[in-house]
Amino acid sequence: MPSKESIAIKQKLTAEGFHHKWEDAKAIRQYIDTLPPYPALTGEQEGFEMRSLQSESGLSMNYYISHGAREKGTLLYLHGGAYIEEILPPHFAFVKQWTKLTGLSIYMPNYPTVPSIEAGDLTELMREYYKFVCSKAQSPVFLMGDSAGGALALNVAQGFKETPLTPKRLILIAPWVDVAMDNPQIANLGIPQRDVFLQPAGLGAVGRMYAGSLPMDDPAVSPLFGDMKNLPSTVILIGTDDSLLPDARLLRDRLDVEGVDTEYWEYEYMMHVWPLFPMPEAEEALDRLQRLIIRDLECDEMDGG
Repeated sequence: MPSKESIAIKQKLTAEGFHHKWEDAKAIRQYIDTLPPYPALTGEQEGFEMRSLQSESGLSMNYYISHGAREKGTLLYLHGGAYIEEILPPHFAFVKQWTKLTGLSIYMPNYPTVPSIEAGDLTELMREYYKFVCSKAQSPVFLMGDSAGGALALNVAQGFKETPLTPKRLILIAPWVDVAMDNPQIANLGIPQRDVFLQPAGLGAVGRMYAGSLPMDDPAVSPLFGDMKNLPSTVILIGTDDSLLPDARLLRDRLDVEGVDTEYWEYEYMMHVWPLFPMPEAEEALDRLQRLIIRDLECDEMDGG
């Protein structure tokens, strides 16, 4: 059974009508119109060092570093927000918590959002940023993201597999790997009636905006359709009350077919990106992830990394 804390959070989100903006294309476009233009987040954040990157294409982007106690090991975290939100307070809180748990220094970019950027340019920017982090940070480098950030993390990993820059491990929290949101299992499993966070219609509308001139099944837009062979060890976390569940299962299956070392953690009754919320199920998931990362660091140390 779900914890009382997780039930209370779901009830709060339902009472606030959090998912209403995702009910259809019109509602989500109205919400996007209320958001300030990128970049709205420009200031310092407590516990973080803020720096700026000028990309090869001329884009300017701030990024934040949460410095950890370990001399070795770095994590690049790509935040969620359906490509329309900049870094939000829960992301900063989560990264702070994760730094304390693992001792890793964590880099988090405040990447450009829709409608100021489209998929082709954003995926190129994130690959450039990952390469930049690898040149500056202490190895090994872990790659992690939630929701849209999980999709970006997968795309980055696809771009650097079988190279010296391959991430040590890929961690995907409720990744949005197919922007179309047209998997029939979403409706067949009755997920929209249980999803207090997202709704397929609105999310799919944002996906079309994000795709821009590219097809929605282009791997730069939807990395579910990218090459999975020889990806690094991967962890997928997903809840059964998340509209992204069916595509997370498809991702697991495609990784398995290609022989990727994959851990798939499906939590019953959990909503979208539940590990970012204060509940026992999140504590359990983060404890499991921490043990994996510590084991990876120990193995790297033994291998002379």
